[in-house]
Amino acid sequence: MSLTADKIIEIAKAEVGTEEEPVNKTKYGKWYGMNGQPWCAMFVSWCFSKVPGATSLIAQSPKGFAGCEAFEAWAKKKELNVPVDTVQAGDIVLFDFNKQGKSIHVGLVIGYDKKKHLIETVEGNTSGEGKAGSQDNGEGVHIRHRSPSLVRMVVRPKYKD
Repeated sequence: MSLTADKIIEIAKAEVGTEEEPVNKTKYGKWYGMNGQPWCAMFVSWCFSKVPGATSLIAQSPKGFAGCEAFEAWAKKKELNVPVDTVQAGDIVLFDFNKQGKSIHVGLVIGYDKKKHLIETVEGNTSGEGKAGSQDNGEGVHIRHRSPSLVRMVVRPKYKD
């Protein structure tokens, strides 16, 4: 894994436990300029923004991306999508929990458990593992273990180190 990916993962993990103020009010939304909106994508962008030059790996916008569908389209255009069975730490996963044919949530991959066949992620705006609540509009930053069957697309940023 690259040093940049390691740093971004470290930053994301340090945010675990951060909770929003009702409704959808976070430091990530405030930083992005869209406080009070669903913030899973803004969380991922914020993590990348903390490493100099890393935001350009995930978007052409100076602050990254705020919406999953727009990010999916951008990543496809840049040919950054990889097969889900090759997922690795540092990748970004887009989810389609309800199989509606569109990305509705995003997380940063921190590992893959081959025995359990689960992708380990850090996600913003989700409910905690094993807790009732929304998977794509929850209350905080949590580590999640997701089935690859929930993944719509895996994006592999072109880390340069």
